[in-house]
Amino acid sequence: MSSVGSYLKKQRAKLSLSLNDVCEQTGITTTRLNRIERNQVNEPSPEVLKKLAVLYQIDLIYLYKLAGYMENVDVTGQIQPFINYEILDKEEREFIQNSIDFLAQKHFKTK
Repeated sequence: MSSVGSYLKKQRAKLSLSLNDVCEQTGITTTRLNRIERNQVNEPSPEVLKKLAVLYQIDLIYLYKLAGYMENVDVTGQIQPFINYEILDKEEREFIQNSIDFLAQKHFKTK
């Protein structure tokens, strides 16, 4: 799994945003964002991560988990990953999860 800083840097690059663009739209200083992206800030605040998640259009829960604010046990059972999830049995859910894991690994290998 990548660090929160490198993940945020990749997401910013995907959107072709400069540090100044992010500063203007979120109020997070370029110095602070640069330090976060270089992993020189141990735990970016949840408020900063929320602003970045909104601007970058990324999943906040994933970002919080990546930053160490949450773990899978904190959200397991609290979210439904897709429509009609609740009607599937355990075996069907595991099949879908395995498929998602396979695709995610493929995705991470291309990064």
